[in-house]
Parts: sequence; C-alpha cells; structure tokens
Amino acid sequence: MITNEKQYRSTKASVEKLAAAAAALEVPTSDFPEVFAKAQRSALRSQIDELEEEVRFYEDLRAGKISEFSAESLHDLPDILIQARIARGMSQKDLGDFLGVAEQQIQRYESDRYRMASLDRLTEVADALNVRIVERAQLVGSSKLDSVDPSIWQAFPLAEMFKRGWFEDFSGTLSQAKKAASDLIPAFLHGAHSQFAPMALHRKSVRSSGQVHEAAVAAWEARVRTLADRNPPHRAFDRDRLTADWVRGLVGLSLEDNGPRLAADYLRDAGISLVIERHLPGTLLDGAALASADHHAIVAMTLRHDRLDNFWFTLLHEIGHLKMHIRLGEFAAIFDDNDSPAADKVEQDADYFAQEALIPEANWNLAVSRFARNDKAVVADAKRFGVAPAVIAGRIRRDANDYTLFRTLVGNGEVRRQFDL
Repeated sequence: MITNEKQYRSTKASVEKLAAAAAALEVPTSDFPEVFAKAQRSALRSQIDELEEEVRFYEDLRAGKISEFSAESLHDLPDILIQARIARGMSQKDLGDFLGVAEQQIQRYESDRYRMASLDRLTEVADALNVRIVERAQLVGSSKLDSVDPSIWQAFPLAEMFKRGWFEDFSGTLSQAKKAASDLIPAFLHGAHSQFAPMALHRKSVRSSGQVHEAAVAAWEARVRTLADRNPPHRAFDRDRLTADWVRGLVGLSLEDNGPRLAADYLRDAGISLVIERHLPGTLLDGAALASADHHAIVAMTLRHDRLDNFWFTLLHEIGHLKMHIRLGEFAAIFDDNDSPAADKVEQDADYFAQEALIPEANWNLAVSRFARNDKAVVADAKRFGVAPAVIAGRIRRDANDYTLFRTLVGNGEVRRQFDL
C-alpha cells in the first residue's frame, strides 16, 4: 500500500518503466522467440495492473472519495488508520504534530503496520483521525450525532494546541493536558463563543479536496474568534460599505511595500478584523470568512503559502464571501483551501469576485503578459492596471496551473514578516 507522496511518485515512475519495457517487447526480434516475449509481456502487464490499482486507490483516498473502510478483523486496523490519515489529507508529519511525536515515529509505525504500537497509541491515532469503528470502520462525517460523546475531545489536535499556548489558564504538562482534554477543549471553545457538534457544521461551509477534519477546523475557528474578540473594530460591519470604490482602494494597497499590514487597518475601518493564525494539521486552510457575535466580521488567514499573490487573492476571496454569503440565514462561517477546486456556486462566486477585483476581465483581455510571459511584460501590465506585479504574476500562474512561473515576482517570503510570524 502507498502511504506517502514519495512512495506515490516512486510507484508511478515504476509503472512508466514497466510500461516502456512491455512496449519494447512488442517489437519482434529474431533472437527472442515470440512465445517468451508474450509470457514476459503478460507478467509485466500483471505487475503494471497491480501498481496502477495501488496508485488509483491512493489518489482516491487523497481526493477524499473514500470515507468508509471494511475490516474483517482487528488485524486490518493498522491499514485502516493509514488509509484514514491519507483520506483526511494529513501527511505523516501532520499526524505526528497532532500527537506530539516526531514525523519519523509515524513513519516507523506505518512501515511496520503499527506492530510496535501500544493499544493506547492506536486509540490516540484513531481519535486524532476522528475514526469511528463500529461494525465497519467509518470516518466520522457520514451521519449526524445527536449528542457529543466525551471521547470526541480526543479528536482535537491537543498536542499542537498545547504547544501553541492556546490553553492560557492551564499550567500543567502535555500529558496532564491530554488527561484533562474533556475539560480543556469545551472550556476553550466556550471561551471563544464557539460550538462543536460532530458533523453538524451548522451554517458553515468548508472548501477542501479531502475529508474535512471537523475537530481541527473547530479548534482553529475558536482560536481565530478569540483573537478577534480581544481587539474588535470600533464600528459594526456593514456589507453595503464594501462598494466597488472600497474594493478598488483595498486592491490599491497591493502597490505598497507594507500593503498587507495596511490592509489590516483598512479592513478594521470597515468593521472587519483581520486575524492571522497558522493552520492546524489536517486542515490545509488558506483563509476563512466569519460573522462575529458582536456585529463585526472576521477575515482569517493562515499564510501557509507565504506569497504576496496568494495573500491578495485569498483576502479578496474572503471579502467576496463577506459581501455575498456571510449573513443571517446563509452561512456563519466559510473555510477555504483555495488549492482545491471550486465545487459549488458559493466558491465559484468568491473566486470570480477576487479575480474581478484584482484584475477586471476588461483589463485582463488587454494584458500583454498573458502571451509575452516575461518579467518586463508583467511589470508593464501591473503599472497599467494599478496593481502589484505579484498580482499579475499570480493570475498567470493560476490560469496556466504552472507555479514554476515568475518565482521572483510573486513575493515569496514577503507576507509573514509583516505580521511578525
């Protein structure tokens, strides 16, 4: 079974090599009888089919297409845990961070199918992956639970939350925090005016390419709300204030060297808190748009891609959600992994809003850099359209789905430093 991206790439390379070898045997030669060639082709084809099946299964897991796993006995549990990790979109490092152990330890566990792991450790892994084992092993997410099982608190990334100092009134050790999870986690959520009901995600939307790790998303949301509540804007949020002129003013800040910092003040003046908080293992979030209980709005960003082009696109994407979707009767919160396809109209609308805000289609149709893909053309178009070169470069990379382009123009490493991260 393929367990990580390195093995995935290696397996695909092996398929290509075997396919080339099989193709070579299709050419008749006088010194190699056809009966032997046919037998070798059959053997190679069998190997290729087996490896291709492993590749397809891994790709389906990674894409979140599989959320239920059959088990005939407890001997199947290790494989289920590995498959569940992949389906959650978590790397071996993510799971290690979740549990507070090294990535290498998770690699060792999975390489020998958890043979050396204790029952307590297996339980911790299952809880971290939010796997519910009944007659079948099933990722929690296929049915709504009527009440919160106290064991659900073990599904939260407690080790990472502890490491980041989120339990501010708790002075114990990590081991003690794990034992007190059923008290610490609810108190943490309550302090942020957040709620967690497995599989409810009531009036929330998550854009993701895999299975949503709801506990990790809930923890991140609670932290964001806590930080926003500590320094709220001085005026209430009014979406009618987000006019075309207001949006153009925000985009114009991309021309400034400290544009992201200036954007935070610009948003506050409109009743919007900009909160920066790194994503938690298993979430892969870029940003979120949230309604606050005190009539403010929140745009939260993780800066997992520390680039100016990503910052401005994600920021305008979330502003689009605030203007169009975050309101009474619709969504209270929307979470985004902008590397994932926009699978519904809500996300498509927000993508379009960000795209039009940054570079209106009428301008983009006149852009020389669409065709002459060089630094000079990008800088010239940026000057014509009144945006940073990183915005133009990012649009070209996104449209071409080629993120090797314009690496020196997209502002790598230029955002986190502005927020002292």
